Amino acid sequence: MFSGKLSVAVMAAAMICAATFAEARELKLASFVPPQHPMDRGAITPMVEAFNAATNGTSTIKIYPSGELGSGPVQQYKRVVTGVADIVFGIPEYTPEQFPRTTLMNLPGLFDTPDVGTTALWTHYGLFEPDFAQVKMLAFWTNSPAILITREKPVRGIADLAGMKIRVPDPAAAEMAEAWGAIPVSTPTTEAYNAMSTGVVDAVWIGPSGIGSYKLHEVGKYLVTNLPSPLATFYLAMNKDSWAALSPAEQAALEKASGRELSMAAASAFAKAGEEGLSLARKAGLEFITLDDKSTADLREKSKPVLDALAADASSKGGFDAQAILSAVSGR
Repeated sequence: MFSGKLSVAVMAAAMICAATFAEARELKLASFVPPQHPMDRGAITPMVEAFNAATNGTSTIKIYPSGELGSGPVQQYKRVVTGVADIVFGIPEYTPEQFPRTTLMNLPGLFDTPDVGTTALWTHYGLFEPDFAQVKMLAFWTNSPAILITREKPVRGIADLAGMKIRVPDPAAAEMAEAWGAIPVSTPTTEAYNAMSTGVVDAVWIGPSGIGSYKLHEVGKYLVTNLPSPLATFYLAMNKDSWAALSPAEQAALEKASGRELSMAAASAFAKAGEEGLSLARKAGLEFITLDDKSTADLREKSKPVLDALAADASSKGGFDAQAILSAVSGR
């Protein structure tokens, strides 16, 4: 009798263990950046480590870096919506038609630092929420305004930009570069080094954190600041079904590991990476040029019709008031 009871107990314990392991899930996080990238170290890995530690293995997140679940940032939102990945790291500016409200934040001159930009995103998140209606938002932040690194020619005013081939980060920047008399060239950041070293472009317009990430200090001679520059937005988003499948305790753990606090940490990581990039450029001997107020004002004057047209176009296509969004987040 004792042996029979023991067997029943063992079987019951085994069934409980089997059920526990059956319920345990490994969530896939798709990232197109390598593990050493500032955003992996500053946002993605900290969130994953905090969640995995809090759940004691009932569910875990595994990072698939460097495009292992699909290369490049363009398809990231589609990957999370369709369930190819449970969580993705993405950049709205690569697919502006998907994020018409969010990409307004890319218009130059709105914010001076990633902390200010990220605070504005979270304070007014309701204005951007329709862009992310298909997912559960986990984190949302900005980087630093872009700087210009040139290959041979110094830029000290708008006249110096005439005819210069500039790698631009997005369509809005391309239209601005044209308004300044330059020739915009659209190329991924991963190809910026080769494009500049071979003369395909004369300059690269990029956030300062990209200097170190893409070794641009090795191929540039001049670095220009105080441009009316764009910054980029970034997000970590989760498939809604994957979110719903988590237990309440797991959802609480992920909420704690993400959200506004993680976003502000990511913004700070970008600011730090930007300073490190500028430091690399100084050590490499690049000449730093800070545009004077008149030069910056000239660029803003040339940019204004472009920016007004972009806002009007966003309003007409999206059915929302783009100028109201811009005024709310920038306080202007």
